[in-house]
Amino acid sequence: MAKEFEAAGMPVAYLTTLDGLARSVGAPRIVRGKAITNVAGDPNLRPSDERALRKELINKALKALTTPVNEPTTFD
Repeated sequence: MAKEFEAAGMPVAYLTTLDGLARSVGAPRIVRGKAITNVAGDPNLRPSDERALRKELINKALKALTTPVNEPTTFD
């Protein structure tokens, strides 16, 4: 589905901890998440720290969406 979005001019970024799998299926932009069980958060953090973590992940995803790529690219 991502390839169809990309072909239509809509960039796609995957937030995942399985970046090897995302790369193998040709995901254009890969943003590494925190953990398999909590990709976009960490329940062990204080609420303020978890908000900061989520904000960091969103900022990485936004950077990925605005970066032109020609092959699967991981944004750390």
